[in-house]
Amino acid sequence: MKNFNSIGITALLLCILLASCNNQSLRIFKSSSARTQYLHTLKTSGIADTKIGTEWQNSASKAVLNAAVLEIPVAIQGNFLAKSIEANAWKIQLDQGASVNIWVDWQARDSSELIVDLLAGPDWKELESFAAREDSVTFEADKAGNYILRIQPELLGEGNFQVRVQGTATYAVFPVQGRNSRAIQSIWGDVRDGGRRSHEGVDIFAPRGTPVLAPVAGVVTSVRDQGLGGKQVWVRDGERNWHLYFAHLDSQLVSSLQRVAPGDTLGLVGNTGNARTTAPHLHFGIYQNGAINPFPAIENDFDTAPELTPRELDRVMTVTAPKANLRGAPSTRADVVTQLTDQTPVFILAATRDWYQIHTADGLRGFLSMSLVGEADSASLPKSEAVALTNLDPLTQDALLVQLDEFVKIGSIRGYDLIRDADENILYLPTEGN
Repeated sequence: MKNFNSIGITALLLCILLASCNNQSLRIFKSSSARTQYLHTLKTSGIADTKIGTEWQNSASKAVLNAAVLEIPVAIQGNFLAKSIEANAWKIQLDQGASVNIWVDWQARDSSELIVDLLAGPDWKELESFAAREDSVTFEADKAGNYILRIQPELLGEGNFQVRVQGTATYAVFPVQGRNSRAIQSIWGDVRDGGRRSHEGVDIFAPRGTPVLAPVAGVVTSVRDQGLGGKQVWVRDGERNWHLYFAHLDSQLVSSLQRVAPGDTLGLVGNTGNARTTAPHLHFGIYQNGAINPFPAIENDFDTAPELTPRELDRVMTVTAPKANLRGAPSTRADVVTQLTDQTPVFILAATRDWYQIHTADGLRGFLSMSLVGEADSASLPKSEAVALTNLDPLTQDALLVQLDEFVKIGSIRGYDLIRDADENILYLPTEGN
């Protein structure tokens, strides 16, 4: 089986390489996503409609359906094997105006690249797609909701990956000089006027006379002194079609229709308008067909994602506790999917600093604390032939005749023994009576 796999893999790689050398095809798809370009390569080579090509495409779709939930900041690592056609995906939630930096490191054992996709819910439309070795991209959410980060090596690609996702500033300049988002003391949605209205902005406290700065390039659309905001300045952010509101100023230092650059002084912190009885502060708001929460756009104080020590992950491990909570996310606060019992074998998909992302032979997915799992024991098998299954899904499983002495037993599940050979192939051997 090992020689057959090597010959087949070599032939497929040669077909893909020849197709990818077609410069005309690459020019046609120059502006397309990395996934679109690679799919074109598979179609040109005749591989896309083969069993292995279809499996590669289906694994990308399945990864989206099975995407695990992650909280930012996060770092996660794992590996892909050439013989295992897989993808992995994680779901993150972002507020409108929030930005994240996504760093990807792909240590390939061959010439393959890792395809990285960013998709937007609820229909999972592709927003970004690039081929990575060691790359990073900054993404800003134009709407609040769920987003999926998906990674998948090129067909038959093999290597280790590490992904880090952490928040980053959307606006280059914070609106109050010398301050950052920790200076915000009254947030979006706080109760006002005894509950008759809610706060449609954030209040940034600073001494009177502190410069108020333009956080982005724009045009001053209004300079007013009236109403609740007292002395105020309005700036239009043309890139996002947002109207930025700076209120309670002690003085205004710009004029209507003036163009401003990031860091230009708009006015000075004060407490005019209905803030006369409060300490000097800037009320900052953003309007786009109504008020939106401005905090994600000006937040600039972020926790960093931890750096992980690269390591090889076991493909199969075993639960070592009488009861182990399988959780929907790598946190003790996350919902419990189910409880696994001692000696249950689990398949490792990836790992954070303290958690394994796993799936079971029954198809359950989630995260287990590293303290609850250990290396799977192995037992030798007799020198004989037997029929084993490639998986337990009756719709996709194949039966193989194997030499048992080339495998070791590493666990049992649902009337089957899990057996593994030296090339990390995992098969399911029916136990007696099954």
